[in-house]
Amino acid sequence: MATVIKKFRERYQDMKLYQIGDKYPEDDFKRVQYLIEQGYLSKEAESETESEDRPRRRKKGVTDDGDPDA
Repeated sequence: MATVIKKFRERYQDMKLYQIGDKYPEDDFKRVQYLIEQGYLSKEAESETESEDRPRRRKKGVTDDGDPDA
């Protein structure tokens, strides 16, 4: 899914207005690539799976995670 980073009207969807932060459907791959090149869309990374792999941040001064079995 691509995210809108600059508002625009899509000529191929009856001049539908896309606002910043809206999700753009990826039905037409060539159109999505064109809009990314023009600076209207940003391709989303697989952030959900990447965030699970990274260790969680802790508050300053905390040395354990609160698990008594560890």
